[in-house]
Amino acid sequence: MYKIYRSVFLTGIFSISSFMNAQQEIQNPTQKFSTLKTDDISKETLIIPTYETLVSNAKQKQPVNGIFYKVAHDQYTNKHIVELKDNADTPIPFISYEFKEGVIYSIITGKRDIQKYTRTTENSAYIQQFSYSYQTQIDFYKNGTIHTIRHFANGVKSSGYPVGIWYAYSEDGTLQQKIDHDPHFRMSFYDLLAIGDSHGFPNIGISRAFNDIHSYWYIFVYPHPEDREKKEITILVNDKTGEIIYSIVDEQKKYLKTKAYDKLNLSKESLEWLLENDKYQIPDNEFYKLFRGYW
Repeated sequence: MYKIYRSVFLTGIFSISSFMNAQQEIQNPTQKFSTLKTDDISKETLIIPTYETLVSNAKQKQPVNGIFYKVAHDQYTNKHIVELKDNADTPIPFISYEFKEGVIYSIITGKRDIQKYTRTTENSAYIQQFSYSYQTQIDFYKNGTIHTIRHFANGVKSSGYPVGIWYAYSEDGTLQQKIDHDPHFRMSFYDLLAIGDSHGFPNIGISRAFNDIHSYWYIFVYPHPEDREKKEITILVNDKTGEIIYSIVDEQKKYLKTKAYDKLNLSKESLEWLLENDKYQIPDNEFYKLFRGYW
């Protein structure tokens, strides 16, 4: 049985962000949201249309079977791109196919949660709404066989952390590595939003990590850029218990780098948690080395 290691793995992600005005009742921040599950996409289940089929659909009167097709060519990379959208005005592609010299190069798609977390801002007339979402990126070898299938949490307040089941294949189609990220976590994206929101700062960032013994979340709480008094706060949350291991400002991060945890004035339990967690840290570039780019 393989080991699961730290998974703060940020890579070429297209950030999906939108703040929307809303004239509706504020939701209770403690409301429990269900968790959006990622689709399990593998070599056996993936269906790839040909470039000719996609172009043929793009030439027809839009939409075709409820989907809008748009074809483009990137002269700098010599990639031909076909975007499929469920609405002609939607700024985010429902799915994007990229071809190079007639061979599939990559597929990017995603799913957005229909739930909306709602919060007020300092301007009471302005309400922010955002949802969890994830993006799937499928990359291919030059011969058109699948190289990797990856999913990233990609909502307004997340950092592009790995989610779902990842697959890495050899050029002949043999499965080399499979990683299932989600079973290690109990808390949801929305649970972490509620914790971050309790600080009253306008900007929140969320990421997560796990290893053989712990699963945990990072919350980054940022003051307004023009606020010279308040400082950015980094919060580490134990996923299994929901307890905060530490809540520190920027100048305290140096103690994390040197592992001088005793200078953070932590509880005995938090200190033991950090010391134990250190024993299991394996660099991401080692664990995820099969998921690096091929082309």
